Amino acid sequence: MVFLKPQLFFTTPPSPCPYKEGEEERKLVTEISHEEAVLQYDLMIKSGFRRSHTYLYRPQYNRPEYCLSVRVRVKDFSMRKSQRRIWNKNSDLTAQAFKAVATKEQYELFKPYVEGRHGDGDMSEMNWSDYKDMVDSSPLDTEIIEFRSPDNLLISACIVDWVHGGVSAVYSFFDITLPERGLGSYMILWLIKQASIRKLDYVYLGYWIKESSKMSYKAKYQPIEGLVDGLWKDI
Repeated sequence: MVFLKPQLFFTTPPSPCPYKEGEEERKLVTEISHEEAVLQYDLMIKSGFRRSHTYLYRPQYNRPEYCLSVRVRVKDFSMRKSQRRIWNKNSDLTAQAFKAVATKEQYELFKPYVEGRHGDGDMSEMNWSDYKDMVDSSPLDTEIIEFRSPDNLLISACIVDWVHGGVSAVYSFFDITLPERGLGSYMILWLIKQASIRKLDYVYLGYWIKESSKMSYKAKYQPIEGLVDGLWKDI
């Protein structure tokens, strides 16, 4: 049996849910131990935690079933026709993984993405220093995957944490002037493919709120499991 050193957890004050008016969110948070970072996250991601910078967190709502941690079961995944079309449409892209180190080129792609897609959120105010801290601060096995067009333009990127038995999609962004490519979907499909090649069991996609249209895309990657009452179940 594996044991970690005792950890301190704290709960954030309530704040409005960014996905539905009238819901309040708290977060259960703990700091990542640099001595046991990989082992700590391997265990806690299975309990629904996610990483942000050097912290692990899990949302808490008055309705436990309102927001679920979700993961795609890789070995049973099969592309739908629409996903196959997206996959083929992006067959001309090249993907390369780098140790998570921020570059100005990435930031120049990131900034218009968050302003265009999430202009009402805190991330739209992130400057270069904020972005660099988000990418560079991980004590885990974190990479940033860059996707480039045939003319070597960076058109999408995904920050990922590799864990025992799976990969966690931390944050992705892309060129919003290329909606026909479906780059957000393509990056998830690419991660599922890479997880299969590496014989990993799961791709963790963060949190899913059934009542949020912004999160509905996650349910398209079947079979997908949600953490319900402490157990991973098909949803």
